[in-house]
Amino acid sequence: MHLCMLRLILPKSYIELNDSDYLIFLAGPIKGAPLWQDNAIEIINKIDDSVYLASPSKELRQSYLDNALQGDNNRFSRQAFWERFYLKKARAKSRRAIMFWLPAQTEEMPLNPNTNFPRSYARDTRGELGGWGWGILENDRKAPIIVGAEDNFDGLSVVKANFYDVMPDMKFYSTLEDTCMAAVRRVQS
Repeated sequence: MHLCMLRLILPKSYIELNDSDYLIFLAGPIKGAPLWQDNAIEIINKIDDSVYLASPSKELRQSYLDNALQGDNNRFSRQAFWERFYLKKARAKSRRAIMFWLPAQTEEMPLNPNTNFPRSYARDTRGELGGWGWGILENDRKAPIIVGAEDNFDGLSVVKANFYDVMPDMKFYSTLEDTCMAAVRRVQS
């Protein structure tokens, strides 16, 4: 991969984007999941290296971390504020997309110290699917939401039912490659 063209935005870095810039927010599980963001970054960058990628995961290969864009790291006091800012950017204009990838769980979740039970896999992602996924599509059928999932993602039938309820013709992708391609096509349209 041609790293000098990498346009990766990591928490909590603020990078000024123009309305004409392509942006894809990479939404999906981090803890307990495979390192799918590495693959998504590589796939999307090979398709179109002019796309800015906002990744909430910092669990990336070192070359990506070393070559991520450097910006104002004092603008956001919490990663959650950074995520909301870039999620809003990714849905606000044309040339933008929120790409959800829902891989199956590959690692045990850490214990919740308050309950002594394992934390829920994809807990934050499931909330984001409602808030930034079918919740937005319910009010704007042209919202730039792209969703892909492995067949064995726990609860996938519920996720699909929630999307189909607001958008019966919603397209779901079954591979990361197809999901990335759809996200790039969306920002280029």
